[in-house]
Amino acid sequence: MQTSAATDPVIDLQTIPPFQRHPLIFQAVQGLAAGEAFVLVNDHDPRPLHHQLLSHFGPGFTWDYQEKGPRAWRVRIGRPVNAAATLYRVRIERDGDVVIAAADEPLGPTGTGASVCEVTDCPPGTMPADVLSLLQGVIPPAGVVSLPYERLLARRNGSCCGGMCG
Repeated sequence: MQTSAATDPVIDLQTIPPFQRHPLIFQAVQGLAAGEAFVLVNDHDPRPLHHQLLSHFGPGFTWDYQEKGPRAWRVRIGRPVNAAATLYRVRIERDGDVVIAAADEPLGPTGTGASVCEVTDCPPGTMPADVLSLLQGVIPPAGVVSLPYERLLARRNGSCCGGMCG
């Protein structure tokens, strides 16, 4: 990342191999704190990326065009000041079903063979259904009661366990 004159970091996609672009951008958005932003520079309108970010982050990010071609598109992507990561408490049943758990349900194994965990650092606007979908087939290692959202995304995107096994 370079830094722009306005002090926002700049990600110039024109200098990055295509297969590395979207993972880099998703990581950059995930890493933004409330009130932070970066400027994305591309040689074409990144509108499809905007739709992908909406599906993952919902209203938890901002998208403001600073320049619209014809040679370069510049988009300032940020986190709203009032945006804060959230967490969801979930119960992974013995049969693999996953449900949102009560906020006061104790973390760890239950008497029924289920396990109660927290999915942490969910981007603002993350829907409970999205968290439950990411958890399908996940069996946390013994003693693990905190699952970072980013690792669940990594698992869905090809990592065997999202880094939970090592």
